[in-house]
Amino acid sequence: MSIEDKLKSTPASPGVYTIRDAAGRPLYVGKAKSLRDRLRQHFRDPAGAGPWHEVMISRAADFEYTITRSPREALLLESTLIKQYKPRFNIRLADDKSYPYLMLTEEPFPRLVLLRDLPSQARPGGRGRPVARALHDPKKHRVHRLGEGDLFGPYTDARAMRRAAQLASRLFGLRSCRKELQGQAVGVPCLNYHIRRCAGACTGQVTREEYAFIVRQVRRFLGGETGRLLRELRAEMQQAAGAQEYERAAVLRDRLGALERATRDEVVISTRSVEQDVAAVASTISLPLEEKHRAVGDDLAVVALLRVRHGRLVGHEEYLLRSPAGSTSGEILEAFLTQHYGRANWAPRELLVPVEVRAAEEWERSLSELRGSSVRVRWARRGAGRRLLEMAQANADAALARAQALEARKEGVAVAALQDLAALVGLEQPPARIEGFDVSNVQGDYAVASMVVFTHGQPDKAHYRRFRMRTPGPDDFAMLAEALRRRLTAAQEGDAKFLPLPDLIMVDGGEGQVSAARRVLEELGGAAIALVGLAKREEEVYAPGRRNSLPAEEHPAGRYLLQRVRDEAHRFAVTYHRGVRGTAMLRSELEQVPGLGPRRRQALQQAFPSLREIANASEEELAAVPGMNRAVARRLKEHLVSREDVA
Repeated sequence: MSIEDKLKSTPASPGVYTIRDAAGRPLYVGKAKSLRDRLRQHFRDPAGAGPWHEVMISRAADFEYTITRSPREALLLESTLIKQYKPRFNIRLADDKSYPYLMLTEEPFPRLVLLRDLPSQARPGGRGRPVARALHDPKKHRVHRLGEGDLFGPYTDARAMRRAAQLASRLFGLRSCRKELQGQAVGVPCLNYHIRRCAGACTGQVTREEYAFIVRQVRRFLGGETGRLLRELRAEMQQAAGAQEYERAAVLRDRLGALERATRDEVVISTRSVEQDVAAVASTISLPLEEKHRAVGDDLAVVALLRVRHGRLVGHEEYLLRSPAGSTSGEILEAFLTQHYGRANWAPRELLVPVEVRAAEEWERSLSELRGSSVRVRWARRGAGRRLLEMAQANADAALARAQALEARKEGVAVAALQDLAALVGLEQPPARIEGFDVSNVQGDYAVASMVVFTHGQPDKAHYRRFRMRTPGPDDFAMLAEALRRRLTAAQEGDAKFLPLPDLIMVDGGEGQVSAARRVLEELGGAAIALVGLAKREEEVYAPGRRNSLPAEEHPAGRYLLQRVRDEAHRFAVTYHRGVRGTAMLRSELEQVPGLGPRRRQALQQAFPSLREIANASEEELAAVPGMNRAVARRLKEHLVSREDVA
């Protein structure tokens, strides 16, 4: 079916769409209030779109879409697909990790637990139907549903999160142990109790009412209400001193001083008691034309985000993004909102932005549903809001300048290394594309090979390839030849995944590996491609037709680049080998458990990639995997407990 025919049948429903090229590769992922209108705008009326859009549409061969029930679903699905596909024409966060949370549990004596998003394949649901979202404790391997406690975060800085958890114990005495407490003495108090970093709920001498007061203080501290908390502590200290409870007043004084020191970097910048994020965008698009041509990496963009809580600036983050040439500040901002808040699964009460956002009301609905209460997206032109935006913009501009300087340094080092490598190998021009090959096996079993690509001296991971070896026996020379033969044959057949051909091929090894690779190149018409080998023992560089190694010691920058390629090829091969071997071992082990058929084994392998992770998972987590149930999960745990080597 042609694109035009598919457009006629596309519904006017909200959802998420993916535009693909002729090879089926995702080019762009987006969301829309009306899929029909948005897709027609892409293909029929692209007026006002940037130059990147023309290139994308020229490559587009098909599209697909998913209808969603709510703006929140569309936001989360779009964020997930961008992270999964990494489409060429989407603006993407350079760091696409998910964020951790702190949960204040609902136990009789609560504690803080670090939680992360549970993989979608392992989210609990009825009869194999996963719910939209769940969290899990990585240490305890326990699944937590939303609403089981007070959730704080997400924390984009893991160090700041751990510091907050430590302060909650040190300042207020919140327990950090995992004991099940009901108010009676349990076991022996730990060191934290003796150094006054825990109130000692395990001693049985702390009532629930006394501990509830500690929990309220922690809740305010983590919620950003430090001003209110300081006033309460100061009033309580004065009250204790007035009642001549000097020991308690001294404890409160020390706690007050520690809290003031911990929050002294929080600047009061507003009289409004509101939970607010302030975003600003800096990109090379906004540079003057003559400066833009000199900029390194004109597809760089930075979003600076100020976090304001109850009138205090409690922190700021800077996010590096990669954008297609010609992307506007508004497009960059919307891409950031989708990926940042979609992955965080949370939104502040108010969001200040530096430019008008398309479909602002639609964004407010999406973020409000994500938060669970009203969210306002505001474009401030004057007043305190404008001053906050100017502060965020100054941070974004400075971060962009640092990113460009770093890119310039990297490019300068790479150019020098490529020139030195060309002199070492005897090339007329520095090699633009270098490919490195390595093999990994255990006595011929689970044999694999890797191909890594360095473009202009930098790893180009989108072009990495890996091979399952068909060559029998532990013969590294034959396996290397097989990998190279399959790579060159695919290129001759026009496979775009193996084009273009490299300027230089590097194999991990010495004269033997170089000779094996040379025979394949000559056999398949690739004799014009430069070839070298890097031997591990003395880090000697070998080339075809030479009895002695090349004078690598005279070209340290070139040799170091080859070492980087070799080490990356080795890492990629070993990682793949371990995965193949682990999958085979996992499949063999799971086949021994009654009730685990092919579908359940496949679901378990998707949710838990290794046997050790399955062994460490709780029965609840195993039962939550689609298709599993309590009885089979229990049999699996009993089987693995009997295996000491995987416990």
